Amino acid sequence: MAESKLYGLVAPGEFYRKAGTRLKENADESQITKKVGTPSAVGPLLKAYHMFDKAHIVMLAEENLIARDHAEKLLQAIREMEAQGWEKIRLEGGHGLHSGEAYLIERLGEDIGGRMHLGRSSGDLHSVSARITLRGKLLSVMEAQMKTREAYLKLAEQHLETVLPTYTMWQQAQVGTFAHYLVAWVMPLERDFERLKGAYARANMSSAGAAVGTGSDFALNRTRTAELLGFDGVCQNARDANLGRDYLLEAVSALAILLCNVASAADSIFLFFSNEFNFIDIADRYCGTSSIMPQKKNPHSLLLVCEIANDVIGGMGSAFSHARSISSSARVPFGLFDSAVDALNLWSGIVSTLKVNRDIMLQKTVDSWALSSDLAGAMVREKGLPWRTAHQIAAVLVRLALEEGKKPEDVDTAFVDRAAREYIGNDLSLSSEAIREALDPLRAVRARTLVGGLAPVEVRRQIDGCYTSLDCDRKTLRALRRKLEESAEKLERAIDAILV
Repeated sequence: MAESKLYGLVAPGEFYRKAGTRLKENADESQITKKVGTPSAVGPLLKAYHMFDKAHIVMLAEENLIARDHAEKLLQAIREMEAQGWEKIRLEGGHGLHSGEAYLIERLGEDIGGRMHLGRSSGDLHSVSARITLRGKLLSVMEAQMKTREAYLKLAEQHLETVLPTYTMWQQAQVGTFAHYLVAWVMPLERDFERLKGAYARANMSSAGAAVGTGSDFALNRTRTAELLGFDGVCQNARDANLGRDYLLEAVSALAILLCNVASAADSIFLFFSNEFNFIDIADRYCGTSSIMPQKKNPHSLLLVCEIANDVIGGMGSAFSHARSISSSARVPFGLFDSAVDALNLWSGIVSTLKVNRDIMLQKTVDSWALSSDLAGAMVREKGLPWRTAHQIAAVLVRLALEEGKKPEDVDTAFVDRAAREYIGNDLSLSSEAIREALDPLRAVRARTLVGGLAPVEVRRQIDGCYTSLDCDRKTLRALRRKLEESAEKLERAIDAILV
């Protein structure tokens, strides 16, 4: 057979659909773009295409589905491509997922180069490359979110007794500590890691050999291809392997939940940074100013984190829309994963450089009625009142105080008695000592020793547990990365064995 010099001479996407075979006309530009993809879309997948090409040729040779000398020539040509810069060659060739085959046909002729695609389809090329690329993106997100967890924990260790009011519906609720806030932001990210790890496990199953969804009547060794590509196993149904998209939706969903958790924390920092709160200060490197208002210090980087979170959450809806219909192709929004890594790295930088205004937090707590529940608790303990009765007396007291411009420091036995008479018709005679103790924020914090509570010793326990979880997750990530490295080494050794 005469050599076919196609690479770079035939329009991208046309080397196997040339006019005069199945179709009589050359491809419209829209067909080429659809099949090959734009350079920006192809770029993230190039490494996966390249890996799959090599593993598939090795498997074909080992199973005697192509002649050994043909496999040697194919793999030697790929090694030469690598020496010359395979990324550049594949991109400039313009054949997208089929850039490897197109290159080999151009180099070796169709009689040899045309043998590498045996038993494959664009379907499993798409699916395998998507799974390989997605798992890499997931690992990058897992690593970035661990940086955020560490930033939270290091800051929390410094603020075990930094008191501030907690907020519900942005109304002052009860006393809290900044450390308790931070640990509350860590724990959802621990669950996010579990979700990402689960998404990785389901993405890291090989669809190689599924072809267009029916497999092949050639005796492909799907397990061997999976092994060489670092997959944990083989999809057990060829149609599911080719058309199943839930692994992608799970990954995007896990990403959206993660960014939602980050944005929720960022919303609190937005308010705490405002002039009205002034609880924290954000490092100047993460802020801008106004072109008209010289006093402004705008948290632009914080805004960017939230904008990326919005993009990811919106992108999840788009991914679901494309995946739900057999009439549309599953689009893998790899850019969302890259943006999420950027947001997480930016967010961990913001958190790790926060300046916390302890005195302002404490003063806001002392001036607020965040300890009114503790005052009601003192009535229960000292006077044996039912909780609801004590709660209602405290509610009357707060209303009276607000009407008369009184602060918690103004509350004394006589004032409590006024509230009690209005609700139950008689005095309580609650001691001044009990009142002052109930309205002491540090006493309130230290008293909450229950599991999950505010007490410094309990939050310290929570932090230690979070560090243990973080260390475990780091080991998991290292193991996952090492497995991929070992499979890549195994693939190169298998190529060497054929080229000997």
